[in-house]
Amino acid sequence: MERRKQLRKYIQRAKTSLTVERSIPIAQYGLFFALLSSASLVLVSRLFVWPFYRQTALIVFFVVVLASGIFMWWKRAKEKEALHRLDDYFLHNELVTALSFQDDKDPLIQSLLTKAVQNAEISFANFKARKKYLFRPKALSGIFVSTVVLAILYLFPSATQMEAIEVEQEKAVIEDVKKEVAKLEKKAQTKDVKEQLKELQNTLKEAETAEEALREVVKKQKELALKEQQLKDKQTTSQDGTTEGNRLSEEDVEQLKELAQMQQELTQNANATQTAMSKLGKPASNTLQNAIASANNANNSQQSNPNSSQNPSGNSQSSNQQGQASQQSQSNSQSNSQQSSNSQGQGQGQGKGQGQGQGQGQGQGQGQGQGQGKGQGQGAGTGQGSRSLLTTPNRIGGSSETSVDGGALGDGSHVSEQQGNGPITKGTVRPYEEVIGSYKDSYIESSERLQLPKDLQNVVQSYFTSIESQ
Repeated sequence: MERRKQLRKYIQRAKTSLTVERSIPIAQYGLFFALLSSASLVLVSRLFVWPFYRQTALIVFFVVVLASGIFMWWKRAKEKEALHRLDDYFLHNELVTALSFQDDKDPLIQSLLTKAVQNAEISFANFKARKKYLFRPKALSGIFVSTVVLAILYLFPSATQMEAIEVEQEKAVIEDVKKEVAKLEKKAQTKDVKEQLKELQNTLKEAETAEEALREVVKKQKELALKEQQLKDKQTTSQDGTTEGNRLSEEDVEQLKELAQMQQELTQNANATQTAMSKLGKPASNTLQNAIASANNANNSQQSNPNSSQNPSGNSQSSNQQGQASQQSQSNSQSNSQQSSNSQGQGQGQGKGQGQGQGQGQGQGQGQGQGQGKGQGQGAGTGQGSRSLLTTPNRIGGSSETSVDGGALGDGSHVSEQQGNGPITKGTVRPYEEVIGSYKDSYIESSERLQLPKDLQNVVQSYFTSIESQ
């Protein structure tokens, strides 16, 4: 039995040697085909825009290498093959003969086993010394040429490959936006906010460019801002004491807080996306940049006055001044004075931008100001009082009809600039319902001239609709 084990060890060593000798050529050809496949894919990617062509070539390389490994395992030497190959180096083929019989007590078999063990070392040495063909010149040449070609193709990409890389980076930006929105959706507590973010997730799945994804984020931020404003108006109305049954519920209060938080998160996400797009050499459009700047200003204003929803009283005159200050540097304005019971001001300008300001109140009132064009400004004041009457400014100067340039806005340079205080006259008291329509028409017309996106125009329309319904 001991002699059989010794012979089995030599057979096992021969089997390992045969497996290695057979695997080395297979590995060479496998590596050659892997490099050739990757180089072919990279070469084809120069013909058209193929995003992720590098990752595809790398995956194909590893797949071919893995297939080569599986093929080497399948072609490994078997024990029977090793037995016969090693037996060829015995003088009288006594290895196969000795192991063919199982009865070790037979004197003839014992003699064969003894002779096989004595000749095993010499026979195995002759087996190892035989001529081997481990290296394949054709395969090695193919590996060298494929490596050089692949390196050249990788170091000197074509225009289509450069464009494909930009598409990859842009898709990575979109994926980052999706991940951030998914995190916000998981963080949301109230049902309405969670549904809004879920809707945004579904919309982002259809976005093909980073700008489309950014536009959807800004759109959703505007919608959340409108929802927050409606809740704030409802809260202000309930604090006036005019509608006791219209007070905010605990769920509404929680939703109001979460809306503000989600707006801030979406704005930060939009800023990060805009920065990433700029690094890619694909900055957002001017309209989208203005929308993001407006959202940033709104968030900064909300952070500087976090208690505005809890303390809705304020000075309407200072609010009007803030709303009008952002307009005086770029447009001619009309000003109005404040009355102790009702007050309102409106300013419009043309040139580089348009602006509007509004304030009303009874004792204490509300005012808003916005400027659009090269830059934007906002001012707001909150107060208590009815909206039944407003003070509108009178025309200063002649009585002829006014003419307004309704052409498209451009990026021209100004010719001259004058600064000074405008004349102020006492306004005329008019019903609120009579005035709001003209404000709405004027602002919507201004929005059309600015060529705002359709979704932002819908937000403006919804805002005035909510005001008219109150």
